[in-house]
Formats: sequence, structure tokens, C-alpha cells
Amino acid sequence: MKKILTSCFEIDKLIQRFIAAWCGLNVFVMHQNPIPFTDIEYAFNVDVIDYAIVLFGLFGFLSVVQIAFPKRNTDSWAMSILFALFSSYLLTVRQDFWFCLSLIILAAIMLVFLLKDDKLSLGKIKIGNKLTVAIVAVMAFVVFSVIALLTCLRYATYSSPNFDFGLFVNMFHHMKETGLPITSSERDKLLSHFAVHISPIYYLLLPLYFIFPSPYTLQISQALVLAGGMLPLYLLAKHKGLSNKIIILLSVAYAFSPIIICGTSYDIHENCFLVPLLLWVFYFFEREKYLFMYIATFFVFCIKEDACLFIFFFGLFAVLSRKKYLHGIILAVVSVVYFVAAVSLLTHFGDGVLSNHYQNYMYEENGLIGMVRIILINPAYVFDQTLKVEKLNYIVYMLLPLGFMPLATRKVSHFILLLPFMLFNLMTSYVYQYSIDFQYNYGAITCMLYLFIINASELGERPRRYISSLAAVAAVMCSFVTSGTKLGAYITRYNESDISFAVMDSVLATIPDDASVKASTFLVPHIADRHEIYEVNSKNETDYVVFDMRPSLVHETDQLREYYFEMGYEVYEEAENHVLILKKPVSE
Repeated sequence: MKKILTSCFEIDKLIQRFIAAWCGLNVFVMHQNPIPFTDIEYAFNVDVIDYAIVLFGLFGFLSVVQIAFPKRNTDSWAMSILFALFSSYLLTVRQDFWFCLSLIILAAIMLVFLLKDDKLSLGKIKIGNKLTVAIVAVMAFVVFSVIALLTCLRYATYSSPNFDFGLFVNMFHHMKETGLPITSSERDKLLSHFAVHISPIYYLLLPLYFIFPSPYTLQISQALVLAGGMLPLYLLAKHKGLSNKIIILLSVAYAFSPIIICGTSYDIHENCFLVPLLLWVFYFFEREKYLFMYIATFFVFCIKEDACLFIFFFGLFAVLSRKKYLHGIILAVVSVVYFVAAVSLLTHFGDGVLSNHYQNYMYEENGLIGMVRIILINPAYVFDQTLKVEKLNYIVYMLLPLGFMPLATRKVSHFILLLPFMLFNLMTSYVYQYSIDFQYNYGAITCMLYLFIINASELGERPRRYISSLAAVAAVMCSFVTSGTKLGAYITRYNESDISFAVMDSVLATIPDDASVKASTFLVPHIADRHEIYEVNSKNETDYVVFDMRPSLVHETDQLREYYFEMGYEVYEEAENHVLILKKPVSE
């Protein structure tokens, strides 16, 4: 008994026990205290005597548990669970990036302490292939459910604007009716979306839309596409020899990734296909299944005109890192040829290339050629534009939920796969491309996932275990202040105003399906399943004009409504503080 007591009261166990008791107590106190912990008054609203009594009571209880199970590391488990609970509670209250980062640093220190001597006895836990597949499948369901719920609620709460959801609803309506990707609200005229972006990949979703022709189908389809990335991720990790435990940690990091989930914050985009398709390219390359690799590459080209550039950098990686000269050169050359052809096609026959995303490289009339010249001749300017303070938290969000594993290598050639991140997300002055809330991150994060796997396969067991654990923990913690915040806000908005949204739905349903319409941007997606739909400030003449009359938005169209009344438009349908529909006067 003396030996057991001596073991149970070793200094490291006492410290873990105290931390566990302190975390558990603070969760309870924070929940009971009406004053938020961010207020200085919080501490003075807690009875110190009661606090101390309960603290040492919990400490004593945990001591009894450890004595009762001397061969179990109950202190380590108690500290881990209660710290996780305490951190989760803190992050639901204080949804701030830097606050989250400080907690992740504490979690990282704790992980090093716990994993060093396997204090949680995780090494004794055996996880078979079937259980691993089941857990990975659950993680895929998690990412699907969160994205589907987030985006469907966004649409249901009238939070999705014309750019970029209304135009895609209109495009799929045309695709269903005519087979052509025509939109009217994208460029304020009937025009093929392929004149703006060459994205035939959307046709993969058309059969599902035929069966369920609804905007919700598009949102759910995007969730399916991103959840589908879990399959090639698993196969790739398995092929590279990663253990089942590391694969599970990677799947958790993927499922809770703020980049994967928050990239859907502005509804469906073709970029979501980059995640599964690039992962299939990487997987077939590693398996030396080159025919399938080229088929997957073809589908990557179908995503968007610039998607081929990810294949270009991968081709360079194949040549310089893997010495696969033939396939690497083919991939790189074909990518350049396709990109030049696609850009030329858009320039001469389409609506042009969005080079304004790189306005900081546009000098006079030199265009993309001038940009290449700047990169080659003045790299200092490139670094100046890339490494800016406002991009720091974005860089951390990209790398921290992966445990910085993409950087954990001595092979310089691996960093080729980070060049797309620099090109697409850091070099630009277009703020949306270095924000986690937009779709521009999917190609870069997929390259990083590949780097995670190949770097992890080359690391020793201990650093691989540390970094993978940090990745999973950081991803989950980051999700509290990113996707968790967004999801909570949409759920609250829907629950508080569900009747209002139902009223808006019923009023908008009165507009004839064959009528041409102009509407406020957040109304467009709800009435875009028609031949012609435009934003409310369009110069096109339409049968109906629909105004968003919600108090927070009504002032934006005051003058425009007055103009239409002066033009003789009459009230067709109205729901006060919700929607106003005006009908064009009948010509005499």
C-alpha cells in the first residue's frame, strides 16, 4: 500500500491532478457565473472560500480514483479530458483567432508531455483496419454533415447572394432545360458561364440536379464532393505505410479543417472538386497507375482554366523529387499548353481572364506576360507582396491544423508543392484569395495534405506521432472559432426568424415561373430557376422587380424603389419588412 501511495503522489501526477481539478472546476464556475470571463469583474463575483473548497475536493476525488486504479494513468486521462472540455468551453465564449492559438500552444505542450512516455497508454491500444475504415467513414460523414448544414442554412436564411450562388442556380436551371451553362445574372445578360470560367466539371452534378432540381441539391452536392476527398486521402495514406492511428488523426484533421469547411462559406464553387480529384491524381501517381492518373488529370482540367497550374507544379515535383521524368514532363507541358489555350479562348471569345486578382503585378498593358517578367526579374517585389502582416493569421490557419507537417522535411524538392499556395493565395492583392472563407484555398490545401502524407511517411515514429496529434487537436480547436461560429450563427438566425423566411418563400412563389425578374441580391437565388433573372440594379427591362425589405437592407434600394413607382410600376405582392414585388405596367 505504501508503494501505491508513493506512486500516486509523485510530483508529475500531483501537477496533472491539480490541472485536471482546476480545469473541471472552472468549467462549472464559468457556466454559473453571469459575468463573462473576459470581464475583470468575473473573479470578484466568485466566492474564494467556496472555490478553494471545491478545488481541493475535486483534487481529493481524483486522488482517490488514482489510488483505486494504481496501474491506470487516471491523472493523465483526467487532465486531457478536462483540459479539452475547458478549452472547448472557452472557445465557445471567446471566438478569437489569437486566443485560440494560445490554447493550441498550451495543448501542444501538454501533448509533448503526455506522448513522451506514453502516459495515456495509447501504444497498448490496437486499432485494426476495419475499425480504421469505420472511423474514417464517420469523419467523412462529419465533414459532409457540417458543410451541408452550414450551406443549406445559409440559403434558407436568405444569406446567399447572387454572387456566387444565384448565378449558379440560374445556370443549373438552364443546364436542366437546355443542356447549356447559360446565366443571366452573372454578367447582366444571357451568357454562357464558360465565357467567364471554363468549368465543364459542373456537368457531373447535373444528373443529381435533374432528379432533385433545387438549390439545396447544389449545396448538398458540394458537401458530397468534399466528403468524397476522404477516400483517396485514406488510400494514399495507407499506400504510404502510415499506421492506422496516424490515418485516424489525419482524417480528424481533414474533417475539422477550417479550410475544407469554411471554403464553402460563399456557397458552391467548382473549386471544391480540386480536393478529391487532385488527391486521386496523387494516389494514382504513387501507385504508378498512370492511365488513371491521366484520367484524373483530365477531370482536374475540367474544373477551371487555372486548375491545370496545380498539375503543372505537380509535374515539376514528379521530375525534381521523384525523378519520374517522362510523366512529370508530360504533365507540366500539357498543363502549360492547356492554360495558354484556355486563357486565349477566354480573352478572344469569352469575357476575359480575371487578372485583376493580381492587380499588384499589372503594369501598364503588359498583363500576365508582365507578371511573369516581374516574378523572374524582381523576386524581391514578389516576397514583399507575399509576406505581409495581414496574411499571417491566414498562413497559420492553413498550416496549424496540419501540424505544420507540410514543412517537416529536409527535401527541398518537396517545397515545390507549396508554390501553388504562394502563387494562388499569397502573391495576390485580392483579399478573398487569402481568406479561409472562400473557395480559393482548395488547391493549396490539397497539395498540403499530400505533403502531410509523404512527409509523415519519411519521419521517425515519435515526431510523426507528435505532429499528427497536434494537427488533429489544432483542427478541432480551430473549428470552434471558424466553422463552429458560422454554424451557430446560422442556426440562431434560422430559429429566430423561421416564420419570416417562410413568409418570404410564400411571397416569392407568387411570381410566375416564365416571367423575367430583377431582384435584390439575397433574393436572386430563391427565384433564379427561370430563363431571365438579374440583380435589382440591372439595366434590363423585366416583368417584375423584387426588393428585399428587411430592415437591415431596405435602405439600399430607397431611391430605386422610388424610381420604379415613378415609372408606373405597381405593387404586385408585399410582405411588410420582408419583400416587395413590383409589376411592370401594361403597355396601352
